[in-house]
Amino acid sequence: MRPWHLPPLLLLLLASLAQAEPGKLEYLSEVSPPFNFSDEQGQATGLSVELLQMIWKARGVAPQPIRILPWARGYNLLQQQPNVVLFATARTPQREPLFKWACPIDHSEFVLLGRKADNITLGSEAEISHYKVGVVRSTVSKQLLLDRGIDERNLMLANRLTQAAKMLTSGRATLFATNKLVGYQTLLQLGFKPDDFNVAFVLDAKPLCYAFSRQVPDSEIALFQQALTHVVASPEFVTLQAKYLPMH
Repeated sequence: MRPWHLPPLLLLLLASLAQAEPGKLEYLSEVSPPFNFSDEQGQATGLSVELLQMIWKARGVAPQPIRILPWARGYNLLQQQPNVVLFATARTPQREPLFKWACPIDHSEFVLLGRKADNITLGSEAEISHYKVGVVRSTVSKQLLLDRGIDERNLMLANRLTQAAKMLTSGRATLFATNKLVGYQTLLQLGFKPDDFNVAFVLDAKPLCYAFSRQVPDSEIALFQQALTHVVASPEFVTLQAKYLPMH
């Protein structure tokens, strides 16, 4: 019996069809206002969500479901599954080789927030070790602390941003490691006055991006990035920023 061989062009076509398509990707996010959160109807919203919807529209892609999960769970799925998009994800040297990227959604400061009444302003990263720090698992804030040699025993790990924020407001933690804008927004939504808190230390500044599983084809990343760059340069994006980032 003669072996059955497919023509090279047909093989390439079949391979391209087998790759992830925009409609086959699974979009995951977390509760991290103002970039991504759930509205009163339980639907995903926020700057990064509306930006994603603008990207889909620019590409002619039908709207896709977006699942809101605890950050650590979404981050694990991004590493384990072949077709996941997780956002808004801070891009760091440690994460760079783990995923594929489309950037930026925003450039954000990551800080340690304290209660203003405690009057804590740290002059060096070594002083962080004197305090308990509330932080969400698997976040860039935790990584930045570990990179600075902070003992993990000083960290109080939370599954959600609101849990870490409540550690600060209840006094269980003295500091709250977070994206600056997100931290203040979370405290406001919990019913606290942002003016009652201060930045005790700046950890770093990082771009926020859409992170893709490594298995997503480079061609899909390129098309997504092209649309993202186009949308971010548009007047509509300026309006979107004004809606969600009034402090910018």
